[in-house]
Amino acid sequence: MARPLRIVGYAINGRGMGHLVRQLSILRTAQRLCALVDVRAECWILTSSEADTLARREGIPAIKLPSKAMLRDAGLEPHHHLAVLRGLVLQAIATLQPDVLVVDTFPGGSVGELVSVLELVPHRILVQRAVREDIAATDAYQALLPLYDRVIVPDDRGTGPILIRERTELMSRDAARAALGIPDDRRTVYLSLGGGGDLAAPGALPRLTRTLRDGGWHVVVGAGPLYQGEEVRGEGITWLSRYVPIELLPGVDAAVSAAGYNSFHELMHVGVPTVFLPQPRISDDQEGRAARAEAAGAGRVARSVDDVLALLDSPGTAAAARALVPHNGARAAAAEVLRDVLPAEDLAVAVKALTPELQAGLRRLVPEGAPAGAALDHAMALVRVLAGGSPSTRARRRALLAELAEQGIDVPPPEPDAPADLLGRFLALCDQHAVPIDTALALLRALDRKFPAAGPRDLIAACTQLFPAWARFSDWMGAISLLRAMPTQRNLTLSAFTTAMVAWLAREDDLFDALRDFSRLEARGQRSVAEVLRLLSQEPS
Repeated sequence: MARPLRIVGYAINGRGMGHLVRQLSILRTAQRLCALVDVRAECWILTSSEADTLARREGIPAIKLPSKAMLRDAGLEPHHHLAVLRGLVLQAIATLQPDVLVVDTFPGGSVGELVSVLELVPHRILVQRAVREDIAATDAYQALLPLYDRVIVPDDRGTGPILIRERTELMSRDAARAALGIPDDRRTVYLSLGGGGDLAAPGALPRLTRTLRDGGWHVVVGAGPLYQGEEVRGEGITWLSRYVPIELLPGVDAAVSAAGYNSFHELMHVGVPTVFLPQPRISDDQEGRAARAEAAGAGRVARSVDDVLALLDSPGTAAAARALVPHNGARAAAAEVLRDVLPAEDLAVAVKALTPELQAGLRRLVPEGAPAGAALDHAMALVRVLAGGSPSTRARRRALLAELAEQGIDVPPPEPDAPADLLGRFLALCDQHAVPIDTALALLRALDRKFPAAGPRDLIAACTQLFPAWARFSDWMGAISLLRAMPTQRNLTLSAFTTAMVAWLAREDDLFDALRDFSRLEARGQRSVAEVLRLLSQEPS
């Protein structure tokens, strides 16, 4: 087996989770783009964030480094801390031997730990999140930028904000409210101070929770995995210590939040008008983000905790919030990461196919709680067929069509269809005829292999006729066995096969007996499949 394309994301520790979630967004999307062109992508996350378990949720293995806060709390001397961190980073990169290293925000790492490892990686990408101008202007920051092959700007100046879900992947309002335990008739506010690691969070979060509840709101508290303060429970409060995923945000009416990168862009993208409480940061301009939302009519800026409840009476509009962050830049960012390691034509095909609508279809194929990596591989095998196959498959199909044309066999080239539309039609067929998804995928892939000239639209058209013909027998394994018994067809079109198969099966009562008859006739006298089906379809003499 060929060595996989290995991509490592490096996310340093902060008081929030923006570095980590942004990296996971890119790696998740890069995996899907690679799968569409049959490239095995092995992704890792190297992080000092205390929220590293978020990587498990996306099926990406994480290597946890000790954070600066952890080492400081453990009483390590600063010089020893730096030596430990630099040694661990060097060892991890030397062991993984990535083809691509994706670094977030700080080109040298948090304490210069990346300087000694950059030359070990062939392709280096910097996700250059906006930092304060005085930080960006320093010689130490500017001197390291030339060491990167590509720079991704994750805001309106570049790819757009990078988010871990598309709007099409969000839950419905009713489903989100049910998941959060929100009563149907209650106004609901989402309360978050980021990942929970801010020094003011243990004092401010309980106080805000009680104030909002007493003000008539049902309060969903996203305390964050880094929070270590008091937990407030009781009537009118849903307290969540874990990370609250973006897909649940449609269930709330408004929010009170810090203005960190993740919090700000997720709330605005979903369309949640927000009262912002900007937190002071060394490099992150939360004040500037909050001011943008207020100017756009998407939020308000609170100068103190005491101002929050009054501002919630008119926090802005959902439409203004959505307009402020209209698109997710994860696909564009992942394409930049892969630009130097995938053929340009293959990457273009994958980017065109992986639309937000297709991502929505994948949600059904990768159920909540399933092992994300294995389930995604299975789902992407289906999507790859519907996108026209791997590059080698598409090349073989073009060559076969040319060969058939020389023989005078008229097989029109497959017309392009949006894979998302085809996936929707395929899933609807599965529902209509009660075909298990795994079985349906096996049938589709068998048809794809047996009829190499057929395109995605031809395959769906065949399934539209064959699924009801097979469903009558309630023997899906028999249908799979029937297709497996067939030789690969180079001259029989899928359309002609489908018509003959349906006509034949209409006369049969048992699929096992039908398979036996097919095998007997197909093995006798080197008959073609077309001839066998014609014989099986004839009336008894």
